[in-house]
Amino acid sequence: MIGQLTRRLRSARGGLSHSLLSTLVSVAKHGPLRLADLAQAELVSAPSITRLVAELEAQALVSRTPDPADGRASLIQVTDAGLEAVQVARRVRQQMVAELLEPLTADEVTSIEAALPALERLIEPR
Repeated sequence: MIGQLTRRLRSARGGLSHSLLSTLVSVAKHGPLRLADLAQAELVSAPSITRLVAELEAQALVSRTPDPADGRASLIQVTDAGLEAVQVARRVRQQMVAELLEPLTADEVTSIEAALPALERLIEPR
């Protein structure tokens, strides 16, 4: 059941793949970031994050700037278009959640809301 819900929510990405959206959200939330730090945050390999960032950069959703602490490295930061893409994906997901909750009773929605803090603790890094 949770797997089905997860798959439905993952489908609400505003036009980006799950990996691209996840990477973009990480940059928006924690950036600017070095590629290695972004790979660690996304739990992917260096070649994978390089490919994802290149694709996001090609879509003008992120940009690279020289790292002032190390001229050999670059920092990845979200662009205005990237922030808009994140907001669009969130709106799409919010709409999907609203549609999923619509047929439920008020008591059922309250039960789900009461369970959310415990579910958030389950996914916190340890």
